[in-house]
Amino acid sequence: MREAVVSALAELAGRDERAAVAAREALDTLAPDHDIERLTQYSVQRFCWFELPVRFQGSPDDRMFAARSLGRLLTLLNLQRYARVCSGPETVALSSAYDEDHDAGLAMYERLMWESGVEPPDLPELTWGGAVGDAEIHARLETAAALELAVSVGDVRPGEHGWRTAQARFTRSFLTQPDRRGLSHLDRVREERVRAWIGSPVHPHRQRLWPLVGRIIAGVDVPRAADTAMAPLRTLLDLAAEGIALTQIGYIAPGVVRLLCADFGWRTSPEPPRSETDATQLIALHQMLRGMRAVRRSGRRLVLTRRGRQLRQDPEALWLAAAETLCRTGGIEQAAAETLLGVLLTRSPQGTGAHAERGESDVVAAERALTESGWVPADGPVSAGRHAAAHHRTAETASDQVRALVMAVGWLLETLGLLTEDDGGSRRELTGPGRAFAITCLHTSAVAPRAVV
Repeated sequence: MREAVVSALAELAGRDERAAVAAREALDTLAPDHDIERLTQYSVQRFCWFELPVRFQGSPDDRMFAARSLGRLLTLLNLQRYARVCSGPETVALSSAYDEDHDAGLAMYERLMWESGVEPPDLPELTWGGAVGDAEIHARLETAAALELAVSVGDVRPGEHGWRTAQARFTRSFLTQPDRRGLSHLDRVREERVRAWIGSPVHPHRQRLWPLVGRIIAGVDVPRAADTAMAPLRTLLDLAAEGIALTQIGYIAPGVVRLLCADFGWRTSPEPPRSETDATQLIALHQMLRGMRAVRRSGRRLVLTRRGRQLRQDPEALWLAAAETLCRTGGIEQAAAETLLGVLLTRSPQGTGAHAERGESDVVAAERALTESGWVPADGPVSAGRHAAAHHRTAETASDQVRALVMAVGWLLETLGLLTEDDGGSRRELTGPGRAFAITCLHTSAVAPRAVV
């Protein structure tokens, strides 16, 4: 096909030398090797609607001349559908829109790409990212090419009623279809993301999760016991449906606290609890529901949000929302959750892991892993003098903060019944549902799209 490109360029040059030069330069960018068999509607649209108006220097007239010249070349190559993109009204309108308002032009570009039907849609199991690796780039381009074919044969009909559903269904089927090695595009994207997530140099604490890489990539199904584990959260959602009374400063009213502690048999200090601050279980649950945006404050009452109403009716969705919330908080809070879950998951059933041999509790083992990864601020060494005491207090305060964050994760796991009883040395194990929840937490965080930085 490269010979065909050479011939078409020669024919165009015979008609318009300037157009042939512009077309060659455009094609060099769109298909550097001039392998036109790999051209897709998606790539041509992206070039004409984004790359050409945004990244190429020159006047609007110069850009449109380049687009039309490329269209003339594609016409000579019998690629009329792609040629129509180059000279179509959308390309003309976008060129003007970018010049008047870049953000408006970008919004128009995104809308037109969606309306064309060849832009791969986000799915519950895969949200396309901005910072991507080779596997994801390949998967997206292959999906766009498959969607182009689906549109051309009428399996997906952009603009018609229900076409978004048909597009999502086709995309899911394409992404999950295994190849000869038994791996799908979705499998490869997830593996790439998980390995990049664990190996991230800015999150050294995740290096300890490498023994779990296979399990994190695979993830797990929502267990049958999810409904039981989510009972405390669902009970709070049920109460919030009617409105939970709050104190003036926003804590759950003492009467509600005592009722919940009695219903679930939670031990508190003092007992009975005088306020929410006396019940670590309720602190963990309240914070979790706030994090998943399931509840909000309305005056002196805690009420459901729209998301909360949806989660209240769906135990599996509530399980997944809780897992996502625990490991998607960002910063050291997320690092604390990931580290404690890793400590618990890598422990053998008999609790004979390295940290157990050293007599360390769950919290101490996770805290040590975090501090060894550099999460605790380290000032320069102070051996003596009037600053030594202050330096020591700062170090203790930082360590206490890390320990408190790890303990908060433990409170939540314990409250949801995902941990076994203390073995007497503050070392516990994950229950069966607890292991599923921990893997789901790490999987959800690891396969999420990475932001462009």
